[in-house]
Amino acid sequence: MHIACLDTESTSTGLSNEILELSIYNEQGELIHNQLYKPKKVRKWHFAERVHGISPKMVEDKPYFSEHIDDIQKIFDASEMILGFAIDNDIRLLKKYGMEKLTRKAMDVKDLYWAVFKDETGVDYYHVPSLVTCAENCGYRWREGSAHSAMADAEATLFCFNYLIHKFAVKYQLFEVADDSPLTDDQIRKIWDYLRHLHKEEKHRKAVEKAKGILYLVKTKQGYAIYARKRSLTEEDLENFKNKGRKIVYQIELADSQKGYEDLLSKFAPKIIGGENYYKAFYDLDDKDIELFRGYTNEFVDENY
Repeated sequence: MHIACLDTESTSTGLSNEILELSIYNEQGELIHNQLYKPKKVRKWHFAERVHGISPKMVEDKPYFSEHIDDIQKIFDASEMILGFAIDNDIRLLKKYGMEKLTRKAMDVKDLYWAVFKDETGVDYYHVPSLVTCAENCGYRWREGSAHSAMADAEATLFCFNYLIHKFAVKYQLFEVADDSPLTDDQIRKIWDYLRHLHKEEKHRKAVEKAKGILYLVKTKQGYAIYARKRSLTEEDLENFKNKGRKIVYQIELADSQKGYEDLLSKFAPKIIGGENYYKAFYDLDDKDIELFRGYTNEFVDENY
């Protein structure tokens, strides 16, 4: 399988971010592209320079990235898979220059690391350690002073990939693996497909958890009010309610608390009697309205799942 394992270093200046270095290895571990670039607009990048060590002086006589776009695009076009660590950042930057057909080919080695180690170390999908830490945990040994150059980081990423795909296949029992044998293209594709599945499931799990919440129907001196919370009210919250003359009438746990909040505000809108705005309103509710609140329920629909 033709693979392009890349890393970029940049000015890291928000919307004006420009590439300062791009390195690419192929599947055989050969460095097929390694170049420093001069940015067109950004002149200083003090914070980023402290990380990767690339100074304005080092790139003042280098080509603009735009001069090499066609050659680099050919590398990506000829590759079935594009590897990187936190590769979304690299792809986002490359797309600014018009690079195409990257996302559908991308495998993030950060995701691969999470999938292999999440049960052993409890690493969270959204808080995977840095490449330096991940590489060292995979047995990689950095050459002194090399980390954070694009070439060194791309090389470490490829090492992690080759180490992790074997671990992944064994952990998820996808097929028999010999430690000293390279995987076939079909085996790598099987790993890739299953990693996408795990990624999709994790995104869905997170979306489900994020959507959950609690709505409180509270009686106040001004009328009834609805409070939306992601977690149960604390003892301190309850004490504050008591001191302000507020009484919790009912609470309901919902699969989609935001949708429920919007639905109930809409249903009770004709009975608004005061408040700062639509979302901080007071209502004149009767027993039928209170029963409607008490019996309300819903489901969360993940449109990306």
